Amino acid sequence: MTREDQDKSSKEEFISRINKQKGRTSAQSIEETQYLSQTQKKSWNEKGFILIPNFYPEDKCVEVNQKVVAIVRSMVNSSEEFNHAYIDQGHIGMREMKPSKKTENIEDEMSKVFRLHHQGIFNEFIKREDLLNMLEDILGENIDCFLSQFIFKNPGAWGQPWHQDSSYFPFDRAPQVGVWLATSPATKKNGCLVVLPGSHREPIHEHLPDDRPGSNYGYTEIKDHDFKKQMPLLLQTGDLLLFHSFLMHKSYDNKSNNRRTAMVYHFAETGTSFGELDSPTNQWISVRGKGLS
Repeated sequence: MTREDQDKSSKEEFISRINKQKGRTSAQSIEETQYLSQTQKKSWNEKGFILIPNFYPEDKCVEVNQKVVAIVRSMVNSSEEFNHAYIDQGHIGMREMKPSKKTENIEDEMSKVFRLHHQGIFNEFIKREDLLNMLEDILGENIDCFLSQFIFKNPGAWGQPWHQDSSYFPFDRAPQVGVWLATSPATKKNGCLVVLPGSHREPIHEHLPDDRPGSNYGYTEIKDHDFKKQMPLLLQTGDLLLFHSFLMHKSYDNKSNNRRTAMVYHFAETGTSFGELDSPTNQWISVRGKGLS
């Protein structure tokens, strides 16, 4: 199968089910907090996100990046025939549909790697007490981590269009919380995250196919909205972002000569039902509360 054939068939299958979430709403506010500051609580309720600078040591971020590169090199040989997805030792790797022409190693062609949080430094991170304390104020005392993905934003890579993460999550309750760790600096030039503050108060919008030829599998786009109040988030290595799963966000294209990386986790309340069929990229691991017993 050619790269173009995989692109078309993957998008058609994905779009056929993603808009089933359209119109869903979520709880908008948290009332009582034990661990979040009043400033953080206000930011969550009004903007839909909380930014925590200098959360994770820079040397640990370097280690995360190195671990993922090693996983990718073990997962796929760059001389292999093109495949969109690769599976190895429980990990799922997604290759860029439109990789840069200037590539030296297989990681230069990768888009994302999923299912990392069951072991090693990734598992250690999701069990951090300081992280779980903040999540408890949002989700309650019973918490699962159900999704992890490392994002390669290699030079020349396109950004992901405006979307809401809950459109991907056909769950019986909301919200979920995205935990975005910058493992390198994120700038406008290298493809930083962009958010629309306050959009978490809105229902799930219609998500249309990303119609750019060669866009990545899973890329959809909200087009029925005014995004003039968008806010680029310029992050330093080790900065952490907590964001509501209904928050509209996107990323810029990487127009720099350097890779922009991030490690992203998603958390939900223990006992959340994912419907008839769970996504193959999900892996539910209890990290606090009743799920541990």
